[in-house]
Amino acid sequence: MTDLGGAQWRTEHIARVFTRRTSATPTDALAFVGEPPLELPVGVTEIHVSCTFTWDIRRAEVLAKSWARFGLPVHCGGPAFGKSGGDFTPGLYLRDGYVITSRGCHSRCWFCSVWRREKGLRELPVTSGWIVQDDNLLACSEGHIRRV
Repeated sequence: MTDLGGAQWRTEHIARVFTRRTSATPTDALAFVGEPPLELPVGVTEIHVSCTFTWDIRRAEVLAKSWARFGLPVHCGGPAFGKSGGDFTPGLYLRDGYVITSRGCHSRCWFCSVWRREKGLRELPVTSGWIVQDDNLLACSEGHIRRV
């Protein structure tokens, strides 16, 4: 089991596993919630277990072990693990329509983990979507805000 980190992935062969269903959970054929099915779709070459909430970390680790029975590489990560988020790929870990155009924040609010995790503000390429999930869009440059 390895960490998702911020690496780039070829998305068409990744089975994505989520600890719970939310309104943002993808619904395509390679998105799963919870325990593995009897068989995986043809062509899957790796499995990513994504965990959003810290209280689900133990469940994500258990799911990673369950999904390892397919003999494929299993990567476990997500926002709950406190690692820096990589670039945003539409539809990979958030359902279509959701978009992230920046990560991080310049502020150092005592109650927030974003600035600790991301080490500054980073503007990402703007992709299609209408539900913006940025860490702090208003801290971005005016040009970036206008593009969004």
